[in-house]
Amino acid sequence: MRVVRGTKKEEFKSVIDLINNVFRISKGHNPTMDKEFPLLLNENNVNNMRIIKEDGKIVSVVNFLKEDIFIEGSVIKAASIGAVCTDKNYRKRGYSSLILDDVEKKMYKDGVDIVLISGTRNLYKRRNYIEVENFYEYTIKPENIDMNIEVVDYKLEYLNEMAYMYNQNSTRYYRTYEEFEILLEAATIPWGRYTYKKYVLINDKNLIGYIVLRIIDENVKYGQVIELFGSQDVVFKVLSNICLDLKLDSIKYYVHVNDKINQLINCFKKEKTYLHGTVKIINFVSFMENLRNYFIQHVSKRVIDKIKFKQDEEGYYFEIENEILKIKDVKELTKLVFEGYDETDIDLEDKPYIKKFLKNVFPIPFIWTANLNYQ
Repeated sequence: MRVVRGTKKEEFKSVIDLINNVFRISKGHNPTMDKEFPLLLNENNVNNMRIIKEDGKIVSVVNFLKEDIFIEGSVIKAASIGAVCTDKNYRKRGYSSLILDDVEKKMYKDGVDIVLISGTRNLYKRRNYIEVENFYEYTIKPENIDMNIEVVDYKLEYLNEMAYMYNQNSTRYYRTYEEFEILLEAATIPWGRYTYKKYVLINDKNLIGYIVLRIIDENVKYGQVIELFGSQDVVFKVLSNICLDLKLDSIKYYVHVNDKINQLINCFKKEKTYLHGTVKIINFVSFMENLRNYFIQHVSKRVIDKIKFKQDEEGYYFEIENEILKIKDVKELTKLVFEGYDETDIDLEDKPYIKKFLKNVFPIPFIWTANLNYQ
């Protein structure tokens, strides 16, 4: 039986070497993984860098980072899994699955509600992680649009105002000032076909927004918005002009389906798309209890006071008075919470209170996971 455990401080460099070899060096890139993901791959996070050691060396690792996410006043406990890899000489032995078993048990014990994974591999889907379709992808094409906005390269002196802007989002990662500063540098390190641009938007000497843009140079050169702040009208004009200035084919911008503030009025194309990566609910009861402050803003207090959430080996339960909804499958549960009642096959015609609750609160508003906090 292989032993899965946290990384020791003295093993940290060996783990980073394995990760860099798999994800960067073997692909002809510089070994920058620890620089790109400084919160996840950090000596202070070694107990959450779970490993298997064999033949005197570390051969497989799964890393996770615990992060708080604000959902309209509620705080949920999330964990992001990243840099999952195994030495090429030790693959096809089930090591990643063994470590993921250990990781999920540890996360449950640590009070994690949901898990986010950057990948969509079968390794994750076999464990009931799913892709959820809950964002709109806007495509902006290059266009010269008159605007009285100055687009300026980011400097550290703008960070304080940017932090105020970021924290106005009711749905966001909890992010300290120091983390914001670190991530603006780390999450924009160029590698492979990726480069980055960081801008602030100025009108009449006042900072009115910011944009972090990934530029992908493939057969067609295009951009992806990693993170931004600004009004609908400003965002469309600025992205159109940036697209033209950088000679990009297009820029993609992602907005949650329930985000009523940041939807664009103008664009070349708008289509529904998936949240980046995969997601799974780890602790249903804790997750729902942590969302009560969100729920009470969309459902009457009388319902909130009566609703109960339960979980056992047979499934997950919503109960209101004498109405009980049982969901057997965590994939269906995750789809309900993140895509909404109308996207499921759940029949609640005989459960009017539960039906109204589910329709009013799901899908929960959520962050675009591939933003600066992408770890």
